[in-house]
Amino acid sequence: MLETLDRPFGTPRILLMGTVGTGKTTELMRVAEEREQRELVVFLDLEQHFTNVVKDLNALYRIQAWEVCFLAGLALVFRFKERLGTELDPEMVKQLGQAWQGLAEATKTPAPQLDLGSFAKEALDLGATLASTGALGPEAAGAALALKGAKTVMGSLRSWNLPLGRSEKAVPDQDRQVQELLGAVNLLLGEVQQKHRKVLLVIDGLDRIRDLPRAKALFVESQLLSQLSCPLVVCGPFALRHDVATAGVRGFKANALVNEPVLNHDDPSQPGDGVGFFLKLYTQRVNDLGKEALELVSPELLGELAYRSGGRARDFVRFIRSLSEVAWDQDAPAATPELVKQILDEWRLRQETGLNTDHIRLLQEVMKDPEHRLPPGELAHELLDYQHLLPYPNDSEWYYPHPLLTMHLVRQPPAGSAD
Repeated sequence: MLETLDRPFGTPRILLMGTVGTGKTTELMRVAEEREQRELVVFLDLEQHFTNVVKDLNALYRIQAWEVCFLAGLALVFRFKERLGTELDPEMVKQLGQAWQGLAEATKTPAPQLDLGSFAKEALDLGATLASTGALGPEAAGAALALKGAKTVMGSLRSWNLPLGRSEKAVPDQDRQVQELLGAVNLLLGEVQQKHRKVLLVIDGLDRIRDLPRAKALFVESQLLSQLSCPLVVCGPFALRHDVATAGVRGFKANALVNEPVLNHDDPSQPGDGVGFFLKLYTQRVNDLGKEALELVSPELLGELAYRSGGRARDFVRFIRSLSEVAWDQDAPAATPELVKQILDEWRLRQETGLNTDHIRLLQEVMKDPEHRLPPGELAHELLDYQHLLPYPNDSEWYYPHPLLTMHLVRQPPAGSAD
């Protein structure tokens, strides 16, 4: 991604896709950090926004492309003020508010409480609210509280009523009002980039969208996001990652972040090369605790935890945290096979929750297939969505049940079995 952004030609737009828990947000934060000194980086976390500001995470799953563009414009207005100490042309900012209100009416969105006469000032207030709730990244949160008192920020949160993700009608890209909103955002981007510095827009959170039709609406049926006139990195819906619709995504260079191959493709019951990554990860994370920390969990037990994580960094870290808690409770000087089995059993039971005979049958079919290919149908996508079925990279991508499930519930059918 950094190499793509470094190229001196074109306007790079990157779509990062992958399963939940593989570290996509970490990668986006790294990109933002690396580019901070070169560009005005606007980091917009939509999951944080819908959780902490909209107070309705489910609304994120119904968001339309023009609403993402509007939020990006608001984030730019605040970030510009916070980084450069001056405000954008109020008339340009007002156009953004007018465009949003027109689209809200056209799509039968519940009436917003907007005072267009003071929209430029209110946009800064909302930007401060976004920052203070984590939607603009940790650095911007501190800037928000410095720019406005905490009481004022929370007051603006209560006074705004932006019904995002509640539109009753979809509108195509070529709709006049959609183009007006896109034009308003691009006008602000052009003002910043021509007179001040280049902008890099990073959008996180759209990977939470599991519904394939909504994912297609954002990136296949619409090219609105790819028409924003600045370099762009978007964490895209995982639903697109394993559908032929991915080939229909235009305007973006698609990148994939997949699980570490902790399973051997030829014999998934055996560990793969990816286990070594987690051993290094553990060493790096405890390095500042001294040499003794490296001896708290033996390489053999770390290897077992890495294998059972399925190659998901989030699961591996959860295992280590749970192991630390149990060891503390039992006053154990170091991890033991019994403690590791205890925490793996706890997480295994969580992973097994809700699986029925159809789920188990399909998972066993994937195990039985020598190539471990993705089966067709909605059931396979459901298992992918909830990380019961995991993808792995090799010469070609392959799939296997989460290794927690193969401990007990999902077993390889016996050789020669008719099942």
